[in-house]
Amino acid sequence: MSDMKNFLRDKMRSFGAGTYKKFLGNELIHDWDKLVDESIAAQVRPVTLEHGILFVHVKNSAFKDQLKFFAEEIIDALNEHFAEDEPLVKEIRIAYGFQVADLPPEKIPPAAQKKSPVVKPEDVTLTDEELARCNERAQKFSDEKLRETVLQTLISQAKAQKFRLINNWHKCKRCDALCAPEEIFCESCKIKVRDEMISELFKIFYDTPQIKPWDAQKILLERMPFMRRECSLDAVESARTSLIQKIAGRIRIGDETSPDVLKLVALARRLPLEQITPAIIQRTLVDLQFNLADQTRLRRYNAIKSPKK
Repeated sequence: MSDMKNFLRDKMRSFGAGTYKKFLGNELIHDWDKLVDESIAAQVRPVTLEHGILFVHVKNSAFKDQLKFFAEEIIDALNEHFAEDEPLVKEIRIAYGFQVADLPPEKIPPAAQKKSPVVKPEDVTLTDEELARCNERAQKFSDEKLRETVLQTLISQAKAQKFRLINNWHKCKRCDALCAPEEIFCESCKIKVRDEMISELFKIFYDTPQIKPWDAQKILLERMPFMRRECSLDAVESARTSLIQKIAGRIRIGDETSPDVLKLVALARRLPLEQITPAIIQRTLVDLQFNLADQTRLRRYNAIKSPKK
């Protein structure tokens, strides 16, 4: 800690406990990006600290359910930094709307700010030049009814395009299609990138099967930082489950020694390879028996592995 901060803290402590804690709360909010992990700072913003309870605003509603996994990590990081006799932060809660609204305008998280209403695509007016371009393209069709249908379609498309530009839509990161300001990819590219994210998670879990979901999430976001909105802990766990099923589908009943078996058991039990024993392998394969290949031999396999009475 800098000498200046030490001096300020000592000075504010002399004004009483209440003033001092309020000062520390303001310092916490100001230095938030330096105090917590970058992936958490991107989703969670502090609002106020009251009686040891840190109220936060979560940008992505899907991340609210995941906050409980990170709460203890955040609390430990903050209390370690401030190192007071009594923990500065004891609990983390989601802030209500009125608490966010009480912040100065420059400190209100963008996702919580009220947005001014925008016009609908059908309310957008085209200029004479834009209408002429649509009409010119429609003239290529000789049939009158078809030409009129094409013209109306082109006008609707031109209005939608203009509407998007008015509302700050931007080009997709991968193609020329326009997407909403809060999006990075268009719907088509979003599907492709999500598939790439799952493939990357497969690699992470295959290389380190015992890894915790939040650690896998952190590695993924280091490789694909633009996937913060998509890479929830639920998505990470879903990828891990899919990989388990995929590997299990390659294993024949009775196989207990192949590399695939060891990798499957390590994934399912979250264990490093050196801790896997024959007993753990057998129990895991019984648990996953309905995911294994060669189901016609399943009954025979169970009869062999079941302990005799």
